[in-house]
Amino acid sequence: MKRPSDDPASCASCHGGIAKTYKLSLHYSTAGMKSGVRPRFSAAEAKTYDAAVFEQSCRSCHASCGDCHVKSPVVSGVNLGLMAGHKFVRKDESKTCALCHGGRVYPEFTGEYGGNPDVHYQKGMSCVDCHKGSELHASLGAQADRRSVPDKPSCAACHPAGSEKTDKAKEAHADHGDKVSCSACHASSSYRGCASCHLGEGATSSPQFVIGENPRKPGQITTLRLVPTVRDTFKKAGIAQGNYDALPNFWDTVPHNTRKRTDRTRDCGSCHAEQANFLSEEGLPSGGSEANKRLIFKFSY
Repeated sequence: MKRPSDDPASCASCHGGIAKTYKLSLHYSTAGMKSGVRPRFSAAEAKTYDAAVFEQSCRSCHASCGDCHVKSPVVSGVNLGLMAGHKFVRKDESKTCALCHGGRVYPEFTGEYGGNPDVHYQKGMSCVDCHKGSELHASLGAQADRRSVPDKPSCAACHPAGSEKTDKAKEAHADHGDKVSCSACHASSSYRGCASCHLGEGATSSPQFVIGENPRKPGQITTLRLVPTVRDTFKKAGIAQGNYDALPNFWDTVPHNTRKRTDRTRDCGSCHAEQANFLSEEGLPSGGSEANKRLIFKFSY
């Protein structure tokens, strides 16, 4: 069998609990790629997408147990082979996480994209220090997308309110509260925006830093990433996306280049006076969704 652990039952004799839930995990099911775009479709289009696009394309990226613990996953034809001969490896993020998430997350984390490396990376932390086994193995049940995972990483888990070391930091966090996400202030440099992903003609990226209303949490300011699904992305599959404008092209994102001090923590004026990096009418993609306009933050001062 080419990929024995495609069926987690192969691992169940020793890891019964994990094998029982892993098929529910987003790494295995790739359900986020299905639920994320579904509101753009009519009921008939959703059925076509599930059969002609999701199962034929998105599902090809699912990760088996072996892709994380035995052999590096093959991405765009790149195959690094076995991680440590025929030994099982508990974790080796540079040969597993970095390959599948090397388009944007891992290079941002390490600073290889050209910006600042994440402070957690500089302190020797790895992906699994924040992304726990319960998240990766879905031990808390199936979820529609990564935002719904109950045990997902949280800044406040390690940096709770009230633990600040200076009065200035305490005041800033108290004033902004839940109205501003952590990343809106603490993402340190440009991150990757998708310039042609989902266009059906390959994928390129470009640096961006965009702040606006959180599409998943109205009333909160956060960092946004362009995911440019266009109106004819699924045209070849016969999907017209009749509800295209139901979703924006920008989505809330947490760039993995966190720093304590950034341009916005040093100078309040960068946001409150200059409105630097905030999404504007001029920054909207040509022909994009009407829903993008809802993400432009309206300054009231």
